[in-house]
Amino acid sequence: MPKLTKAVIDGAELRDKQYTIWCSDLKGFGAYVHPTGRRTYFVDYRSGDGARRRMTIGRHGVITADQARKLAIETMGGIVLQKADPLLERKTRRKSLTVSQLCDQYLKAARKGLILGRSRRPKKASTIAIDTGRVERHIKPLLGS
Repeated sequence: MPKLTKAVIDGAELRDKQYTIWCSDLKGFGAYVHPTGRRTYFVDYRSGDGARRRMTIGRHGVITADQARKLAIETMGGIVLQKADPLLERKTRRKSLTVSQLCDQYLKAARKGLILGRSRRPKKASTIAIDTGRVERHIKPLLGS
C-alpha cells in the first residue's frame, strides 16, 4: 500500500477489471483504476448506523492526488466530528425541490384552483397572472434553480 501520489496513480497498470489502490498514509482513502484507464479517488467510511459507504471525491486529472487527499481529510473529519453522512446529505440535496420547481408547482396548483385567496376562494386569473410575472421576473432570476 503506497502513499497515493500522482506518480503512483499514473503508473498503475491497467487490468481487465476495475481494482482499488489504497493509500498507506490515510486510512479509508483510495483510488479506483478502471480498465478504460480512468482513475477515480474515493473515501471509504462507516456511517452513524455502522453501514460501510464509499463516496467518490473526483477523477484523477480533474483534481490532483493532494487535492483529493485534502478533500478526503475534510470529509472524514466531518464524519467523525459532526456524525454526518455526506452521501446521505448528497442524496437528500439531489432529491429536494429547487425554488424554481416549487414556484412551478405553486403556479400549476393556482391555475387548477387549489390555491385560495384572502376570501377563501380560488385565485382569479388576473391574480395568477400577477403571481406568474413576479415569479418569472423576480423570484427565479434572484434565487435561481
